[in-house]
Amino acid sequence: MLETTDLHALIRDELPVIRAQCGTSTDVRCELALVGGDVAVPAHSLRSAISALAANALAAMPRGGTLTIRTEHVEAAGAELGPVPPLASGRYMRVTVQDTGGGMDESARVDAIDAQPGETRGLAGVLSLVRHIRGALWLDSAVSYGTRAFLYLPVDAEAATRRRATVLLVEDETAVRSVVRRMLLGQGFAVREARDGEAALRLWHAERAHIRAVVTDVVMPVMGGRDLARELRLLDHDLPVLFMSAYAGDEPGLLDGVDEPRRLLGKPFTSEGLLDALRDLLAESV
Repeated sequence: MLETTDLHALIRDELPVIRAQCGTSTDVRCELALVGGDVAVPAHSLRSAISALAANALAAMPRGGTLTIRTEHVEAAGAELGPVPPLASGRYMRVTVQDTGGGMDESARVDAIDAQPGETRGLAGVLSLVRHIRGALWLDSAVSYGTRAFLYLPVDAEAATRRRATVLLVEDETAVRSVVRRMLLGQGFAVREARDGEAALRLWHAERAHIRAVVTDVVMPVMGGRDLARELRLLDHDLPVLFMSAYAGDEPGLLDGVDEPRRLLGKPFTSEGLLDALRDLLAESV
């Protein structure tokens, strides 16, 4: 059985080392999924793989540039084209290491990912690791457009189930609820859904031990978001509540009577906007 490693904790530990290697001419950016991931990879091997990808990116930018390390949760259906070796179906954490260097043409890209057996350094070492852990590696590059290296790491399902935070999503419009659900899942949250406040209250009573935050529309039939928040705050005064509304800029008193911690997110919004609002809200409630 492979060792389990907290991916985000390891990346945070490695960032000072990577920044020290960059000097002042390269900006290092880190964009981690809001919910972390336990991956079935030994820590020393994962550290070596991320260091190798970062070193490759820095080598591609001798005059400086921007190095970005990003993580996200992905679900593979077992038929994805590209990653080497092909991904089995299941849940993965995908680490993207992106540079703004000169990039590679297709021939160079294929040569870079076509490691010889027995090689243990650089990308060859990363490929050796992913074959051992049933992960995958893929490069996306073009001349003058830089390179993105995608490292797919299998999630430790048992550990992830124990640590995965749940968001209660409350929205009466099915299409909107579906879009927001996908956004939350992409950040690693488990999601429970309700179409109005009363249904949300029933879900809360059944699953309150697992619910970390509530994302709710303001205006809904049966019971709206404000009344729902007031009811929930009687049960858990510090529960973070993120409201969504198409009228956010038109009605400044929209959330009157609802205590902090709270946020109001105007519709339409992006996945990044949702992530930033939730991150701020959860930080306030710690």
